[in-house]
Amino acid sequence: MQKLKNFLFVVYFSISFTVFAGERTIPVDIFLMIDKSQSMSEPGKFESLRKWVRNTLITEMLIPGDWITVWEFYKEPYELQTLDIKNEADRMQLVKTIDGITPDGRYTDIGRALDSIQTSLNNRGRNNRYKILLLVTDLEQDAPWTSKYRGKQESFKSPYLAEARIIKHDNWYEITLDMDIQDKVVKTTKELYTDIMENKNTPRSEDDQNTALITEKKD
Repeated sequence: MQKLKNFLFVVYFSISFTVFAGERTIPVDIFLMIDKSQSMSEPGKFESLRKWVRNTLITEMLIPGDWITVWEFYKEPYELQTLDIKNEADRMQLVKTIDGITPDGRYTDIGRALDSIQTSLNNRGRNNRYKILLLVTDLEQDAPWTSKYRGKQESFKSPYLAEARIIKHDNWYEITLDMDIQDKVVKTTKELYTDIMENKNTPRSEDDQNTALITEKKD
């Protein structure tokens, strides 16, 4: 039930984040992962992304009490800044950090970036605060051969993105992630396996037994 409440809040929060930013009173934890690979230097990408992060996310959406961790990634992810938002000086620190990012990284390993968000989320722990997980990228995967996600894809696919909310801005995407999808897949698989094991000795119906006999005769 708690996971459902969290998921519904993320959906509500994502939809109304901009519209009701000035009315929000509940502080949240925000995980922001920014693509700084070379492909992001193309028109309509990084400068547009930087403007959105500065003018919309930092200036309009954040409220005092929010906790935010900012990462950049290309070949590997790197943590740039983590802080609690208390005043305008903290916002200016974030703006300075965002202004310092240059889209010049060789390779783009989105898979590894998603893994790092999951790790950062786990390290933050359950603190009864809602988690907003944002990935901003052009979704062009070009990971090195040393990565488990090696290879190039024009539009990266991942289980983490299966239930994500994806919004296109110019030539990049604002992606709100549901990292619980992996837990759901594992849980479903375990439940299916348990059901099979518990029913393996259950007497089969007459039709099933006839089918088995026909198969044995063929063999």
